[in-house]
Amino acid sequence: MQPSMPSQTRPLRGPRRRRFGCLTLLVLLVGVLVLVNVLPTPWALHIGGRFTPLESWAGYGQIKAGNGGRYVLSANLRGGILGTRGRPECDMQSGCDTLHGSAKLCTESGQTYSFTVSGAVHAWLTTNGAKTSVDLTGGSPTPLPDGWVVAFHGMWHGPVLVLASPDNSFTEVFTPHGAIRTTTSTAEAGRATVTLQYGSAADFARACHVLAAG
Repeated sequence: MQPSMPSQTRPLRGPRRRRFGCLTLLVLLVGVLVLVNVLPTPWALHIGGRFTPLESWAGYGQIKAGNGGRYVLSANLRGGILGTRGRPECDMQSGCDTLHGSAKLCTESGQTYSFTVSGAVHAWLTTNGAKTSVDLTGGSPTPLPDGWVVAFHGMWHGPVLVLASPDNSFTEVFTPHGAIRTTTSTAEAGRATVTLQYGSAADFARACHVLAAG
C-alpha cells in the first residue's frame, strides 16, 4: 500500500480581492476630489509665479493706511474651490470662493491678531494680472465686530499681490495704534493699501519686530 500524499489546500483569495477593491475605490475617490479641486483652478499650482504643488502661498507686507497707522499683514493663501470645511463655499451674488486660508496682522503696539481668509482669484492658468479679493473675518484674541468683513481687492503683478481696501473697511475698525474697535467709526476712515511679497513666518516676525521698535 502506498502512503497517502498530504492534501494541498489553496489559500482563500476572496478577502484579498475585497481589500484590493476597497483600496482601488479609495484611490479613485481621492483622485476625483483632487480633480474637482484642481481643474477649476489650475492657477493654484503656480501662485505668484512659483511652483506650488500644494496649492498654497504665503506672503507679507506693510499696510499703509489713511489714518496714519502702521501695520504688517501676513497671509497664508490656499487655492481651490474646497473651503476650510472640505466643501465649496458659494453664494448667489459672488459665486464660489477660490481662495482660503489665514492671516495675521501685527501693530505698532506689538499686538498680533489672527483672522480667517476667504476670497477669489479670477484667473485660469496663471495668477499674473489676475484680479483678486481677500476678505478677513473673525479675529483672535480680539474679534472684529459681529458680521464685519475687512475687504481687500487688487491684482497679482508677477510675484507680488497688490491690494487695497478702498471701502474703508480696514480703517473704520482698526485704530492708528492697532486696536480693534468694538463699534466701527468713520472718524479716521481712509484707504489702506498693502503689497504682499512671498515670505515665511520668520520674515513676518522680523517685520513685526522692526515695526514695534519704531
